[in-house]
Amino acid sequence: MRESRYNVWVQRPDAAYVFNSRSGALLRIPTEYHMAYRAFMAGDTDARCPPSLLGNLIAGLMIVRDDADELQSLEKRYQSSRDARRHFALTVVTSLGCNFSCPYCFEEKHPSVLDQEVEARVLEVLNAQLPHIDSFHVTWFGGEPLVGKKSLLRLSDAFIRRCDEAEVRYGASIISNGFLLDEATCRELAARRVTSVQVGLDGPPTVHDRMRPLNNGSGSFHTILANLRKAVHHLDITVRVNIDGGNASSVEELFKLLAEEGFADKLSVYPGQIIGVQQNLRAPSASYRGGCFSNAEFAHEERRFLDLAAQYGLAKPRLPLPTGAPCTAVRANELVVGSHGELYKCWDSVGDQSEVIGDIRDHANPNGRLAKWLSYDPFQNQECRGCIALPVCMGGCAHHAFDKLLYENRCGTFRHTFQEQVSRFVDFAEQERLSGLMSVTALSRSVKSAEAR
Repeated sequence: MRESRYNVWVQRPDAAYVFNSRSGALLRIPTEYHMAYRAFMAGDTDARCPPSLLGNLIAGLMIVRDDADELQSLEKRYQSSRDARRHFALTVVTSLGCNFSCPYCFEEKHPSVLDQEVEARVLEVLNAQLPHIDSFHVTWFGGEPLVGKKSLLRLSDAFIRRCDEAEVRYGASIISNGFLLDEATCRELAARRVTSVQVGLDGPPTVHDRMRPLNNGSGSFHTILANLRKAVHHLDITVRVNIDGGNASSVEELFKLLAEEGFADKLSVYPGQIIGVQQNLRAPSASYRGGCFSNAEFAHEERRFLDLAAQYGLAKPRLPLPTGAPCTAVRANELVVGSHGELYKCWDSVGDQSEVIGDIRDHANPNGRLAKWLSYDPFQNQECRGCIALPVCMGGCAHHAFDKLLYENRCGTFRHTFQEQVSRFVDFAEQERLSGLMSVTALSRSVKSAEAR
């Protein structure tokens, strides 16, 4: 037996912790057993390493057979996930219009709303899928998807009716700027099985209103905040704070305000990386000059952001989950439907005519651009093959990988800060264990004790 190449070790005075990025498991090993384990792995046949410890390490993929090909196992997972057909997912752009004018937006906005002909074609696509799938998920997207709320509600009702009749699980989420997310809308969304909402706040009022103004230039912060006070009672809310060098220093002021409003433990925040995407030269991002962070810089800003957020009850330490094909862009049975019925594979392509792969009216006959996405293979990249983050990243963002200027931004942050991320989670888990708040489960990760029984 040998240790997995995907282990991350953290040493503490009374125990060692090991996280395996391939399995997502975290194991706590008391110091005496850790010493016995090390001796055993070094070939000491007299080492008193408990069989239960070895069993847990094997179950968590922390130790593997000498001849185990971990890369091959990951590649099979990636291909299986990419080609899976029992789940179907659509990202539906109900409107490419938007009531905001964000200077870093990657989309070229048009005042378009999904019409009923396109709705009918979307339903035809779902009808063809229903006999072959177990689950269906929709992400409502824009522009601002609530600009096209009537279409969203009509399609939701039709999706639910069809899925229930076919005994197919249905769920939905929405990405919104939050300005139109009043309580009546929250109730309508919840009734249509929308369970989660991502809303953007880029800082305290003066900062946010500069970075996310309405089309007429006026501020949006206080309306969004008022909406969130109601929304948290109906939906799971995640606040995305898009950061770069221009606003990263102001996030604590935002967290303090949110905590004072009573949002601690009622919503969560996470940082988004602002990137000057230039593929669509008509999009605001092509000319954005806001001091964007490099991927490595953003990884460290993320740690600072999340540490601060945790202090205000707006985030909890977590570890990345293992994944297969990581997103819609590289999964065969997922599509993005534009507001005119045009089809894309990637969210970042919406509004860019050079990235259209087909049309909903003839969805079975995509053009040659589809092959680019479905042939994306991180296992052909030597840097990815040797990276400890591969099991949780699987090549990251294909959209960025295809662009020489954005290539380094394809990666998730675990690549750069894996030791810090595991250490921070361990410290939190240990605190919870000692305070009696954790048994064998902590947050989103199962934490097993290796103490012999």
